[in-house]
Amino acid sequence: MREEQINEPLQKVYVLFEEGKIRPRALLWGTRRYKIVEINSSWVDRSPRLPKHGFSLTVDSGEIFQVLYEGNASWKLEYILTD
Repeated sequence: MREEQINEPLQKVYVLFEEGKIRPRALLWGTRRYKIVEINSSWVDRSPRLPKHGFSLTVDSGEIFQVLYEGNASWKLEYILTD
């Protein structure tokens, strides 16, 4: 697998708040909408003043996106893993 560093804000992330958890369902990056087919893992970094929530997501293109939700309602695509 190849890792491509992105570090760009996401325009929109569609989420489901369920049982106290954040579950991303789709996201908009640039002009393309990606459907999330699997949440591979998630984690919370509570060290900053506002917690950061990280997600490893398999999207409908087959790529794996690592995204970060910062407590100020901003989402960022950190990197993409491709074959």
